[in-house]
Amino acid sequence: MVKILKLRNGIEIDEEKSLGKLKFLDKKSPSLILGEDGEPTGEIKDRRYDILSKLQHDSFTVVLPAETEEKEFPFNSTVKLINPVVENYAIPNGRYVDAGIRVTADDIILDDKGAVIETKPSKPTTNPLKK
Repeated sequence: MVKILKLRNGIEIDEEKSLGKLKFLDKKSPSLILGEDGEPTGEIKDRRYDILSKLQHDSFTVVLPAETEEKEFPFNSTVKLINPVVENYAIPNGRYVDAGIRVTADDIILDDKGAVIETKPSKPTTNPLKK
């Protein structure tokens, strides 16, 4: 099995300064626990969601504990992360290393200040000067 090298306790971040405004993009399939035979047992290991960081100009996946309730937020709604932690990881791959970051949090909640604003199509206006 491949050994994953990572920071001991992760890096706690200030969400506002590091990530800026966060937008909910999508829910991913949860990770499942694998049995001894390598087949999924049906038990959820963790839940994953795609989030867009306006400050970083990039999206990333947030990993939540399996115990958290499944989230069904509207696309592009503003969200907040509860206790986010960033972990660096590196997976040795022969002469190369696959490296990246993993963002974990205790939960994701809707941000009251940035609720989704649904726009309605405007009605065509008539020109009162035209007859």
